[in-house]
Amino acid sequence: MQHHSEPPMAEAMYILGQIGAIICHERGPRPQTAVLTKMASRPAEGFSVAVARMNEMCAPKRGYRRTLLQWKHREIRRLSRMLPDPLPTAASAHTQMPFWAGYCQYWEDVLKEHVRRDIERLSVQLDAIQRRPADA
Repeated sequence: MQHHSEPPMAEAMYILGQIGAIICHERGPRPQTAVLTKMASRPAEGFSVAVARMNEMCAPKRGYRRTLLQWKHREIRRLSRMLPDPLPTAASAHTQMPFWAGYCQYWEDVLKEHVRRDIERLSVQLDAIQRRPADA
């Protein structure tokens, strides 16, 4: 028999995993293991650390980086509305499983397609540059 608090904890951890995918990915999977592990094992503290780290990585300059940061903040706000307040302070290994499932699923469902389009666009631009005559 499951304890009544397990399903909400599992759902919160799944959402945190999705947020972890947003925070730690830019142009392909480059997971920041320390940030993700902190989010999974100490959700309340890890969430704050992860958002601060994301802000450091994506300095809000003009252009692509600023657009990326704005998108990440919007998506994190949307998902954060579904989280309990306050977040759990610690999570056992068993309750961390939904975190990793959410992380992987968000990558497959959302981020992978964005990255694929970026890579295709960059390869077309690279092809155009390589086809130019050297003396042009």
